[in-house]
Order: sequence, then structure tokens, then C-alpha cells
Amino acid sequence: MKMLYEKPKAEDYVSLRLRSGMGNKDLERSRKAIANSLFTISLYDKEKLIGFGRIVGDGGITYVISDVMVDEHYRKKGFADKIMKEINNYLEESTFEDSYICLIANSPADLLYNKYQFEYLPPNKCGMLRKQN
Repeated sequence: MKMLYEKPKAEDYVSLRLRSGMGNKDLERSRKAIANSLFTISLYDKEKLIGFGRIVGDGGITYVISDVMVDEHYRKKGFADKIMKEINNYLEESTFEDSYICLIANSPADLLYNKYQFEYLPPNKCGMLRKQN
């Protein structure tokens, strides 16, 4: 296994989305999304992308953890935790005390994110997603 701080090819990213159960995305939009990421971490088994995570945002105030995923054939081996450790290292070095850092978790991944200081929103706040037609 090798972990690289480089952006994967969009084709590999889309393939991993499918193999991890995250669903398909348009190739050209995926290429743009990856290029605009603040930070990416890619995990490879030889030349095959088997794990990935990224941070998007403005680099000053708002940071969003996105696309933390592991190929279904490589799960339960600690790879998601390794990806989150690298993301956490970036956050520790590159964000500020008043930065807004968020993510939307699929259950049961919320248990992993709890280990990295992510908490559920307090009662006076709510998370929301814009409905796309």
C-alpha cells in the first residue's frame, strides 16, 4: 500500500466511488472537483486507487471534508482511519481557531469521525442540504 498526497485521475476517482458504494459522478465534473480540492489523500494498492479523501473550501474560514471512501474489498483494515489521520494532520496545520470545519457522514462512518473531534450539532443548530431538482 502507498499513500500519496496527489490528486488521482478522475477516472480512478469515479471507479472508486462505484467500488465503495458512493455512487457514480460525471467524469468532467469529477475532474474539475478534484482539481479544485484544497487537500487530497489517495491510497493505492499497486496502481489501483483503493482509498481516498479530500478537503474542499476557501482555505481561510470554511473547510469541508468530502469523499472519504474505501473500496469495499479493502474495508475493515483501518484504511479509512489512515485517510482521516492525514486529513486531520492537514486540519491541525492549516486551519485556524475560528475556522468552520464540517462534513456530512454516512452512518456508521460517524463513529470514525468522532475520533477526530467531529461532534453532532447542538440543539440550537441544524444541518441542511439544498434539494436539487
